[in-house]
Amino acid sequence: MARSQLLYKASANTGEMPNLEHLNLKKCGNLKKVPSSLGYCKKLIYLSLHRCRGLESFPCVNVESLLYLNLEFCHSLEKFPEILGRMKPEGNTIIYYSAPSSSYIARIEFYVKPCSSSQQHCIGMLKGLVNLNVSFCSKLETLPGEIGNLGNLEKLDVSWCSKHESLTEEIGDLDNLEKLKASYTQISQPPFSIVQLNKLIFLSFERQCLEDRVYFVFPQVNGGLLSLHILDLSFCNIIDEGLLENIGSLSSLKELHLSGNNFDHLPGSIAQLVALKTLYLSSCERLTQLPEFLEQLDTISADWSNDLIECLIIASA
Repeated sequence: MARSQLLYKASANTGEMPNLEHLNLKKCGNLKKVPSSLGYCKKLIYLSLHRCRGLESFPCVNVESLLYLNLEFCHSLEKFPEILGRMKPEGNTIIYYSAPSSSYIARIEFYVKPCSSSQQHCIGMLKGLVNLNVSFCSKLETLPGEIGNLGNLEKLDVSWCSKHESLTEEIGDLDNLEKLKASYTQISQPPFSIVQLNKLIFLSFERQCLEDRVYFVFPQVNGGLLSLHILDLSFCNIIDEGLLENIGSLSSLKELHLSGNNFDHLPGSIAQLVALKTLYLSSCERLTQLPEFLEQLDTISADWSNDLIECLIIASA
């Protein structure tokens, strides 16, 4: 039935096909409604509604067997479908719930407009989820605490969610999380629990800029974030008080992005970053002091005055 321009409504008798495993409705541009009876299809493995631009109603989906769901470019869909059943914890499933400009789509994909707060709580049932991408959801203000139930989650992307102001404390329960992108949001104070993510390799809160009176404050590391390789805090409006005084305990850190911030010095403990290879300090106009750097530091990206460059040369001598 793919690419049919004559299909306006999927059959209400779908629920009478309990053994249905594959349903391809992609590019059915005039399809407006998927029946709620689809929730009875517990053996459904594959469902594609890719580019069903007229789709307005998709009440529910059963995820007990589901491995592939594509709702990319469903521009008219206003609500996230209700999740029925429980995803198998041993599954290898990915939810992609993002904007058309995003590039990579895999296994289970969602592109819809932001879901309501009541519908978000279904996320905790997706036990097999390994990748959750909700980037570019301009109305999404926060993720529910139930996200802490996603013990298999490895990648989380909330970047470009322009109203997203906070991460839930339950984020610290994601023991297998390796990549967290929270760039271009309104987040200015990550929760203390974030330092418990000892498998995290990549962490970004990069901004274009924060409001002048909103300062970014990163929680004290306290021996956590043991696997972190890349930390991006560019243009976060960090002042001296917001810098990590114990940043030196990030023993695995290889790249540190601090460009575009408003501190006038770096914490002395930065010299203890034994794995650090690259440091980004461009557009740090108030920076007047530099600590000593370890010999293994390969690259400093900056646009400094001659005085600061001379200070670096002396410190390195």
